[in-house]
Amino acid sequence: MAYGRVYIDNLRNKVTSIFKALTSENLLNEDNFIKEFKRIYPKDYNLLQYEWEFKIHEFKKNRKGNPKPHPIRPEKILSNIYRNYYFKLIKNPAIQTRKEKSVNAIRRIVGMHGYRIKKNPLGKYDVIKKSTKEVIYPNITYGKLKELFSQKAFKN
Repeated sequence: MAYGRVYIDNLRNKVTSIFKALTSENLLNEDNFIKEFKRIYPKDYNLLQYEWEFKIHEFKKNRKGNPKPHPIRPEKILSNIYRNYYFKLIKNPAIQTRKEKSVNAIRRIVGMHGYRIKKNPLGKYDVIKKSTKEVIYPNITYGKLKELFSQKAFKN
């Protein structure tokens, strides 16, 4: 342990295993995550608790009036871990799949009008005219693509 910072070995693997276990039982929420982390990895939780106590001691010992941030409680650290990993493991993949479904719907609409949408290596989209195979709109983002080729735009 370094002073002022605890390193939990294989944190990503531990958190993903807890997430998988809780999602399979449909019990995934912040409180259950914290309880499971405390139950499955008591040594890591004790390290967080030890670090917090050490920082509280240093915080109280600061008599010179130098500004220091108040230490974060271990439960709040676990809460932050839950929120970050919830976005990475649950929410972000769902956003990506919805985005791909939307792009595929736009591809179908655009295909009927003689255009083709191709994803380029930069992660953006190129709109190609099928007849001449020239790129009409290079490097457009998802939002711009949605704005340009919405169903309303083609109806007008």
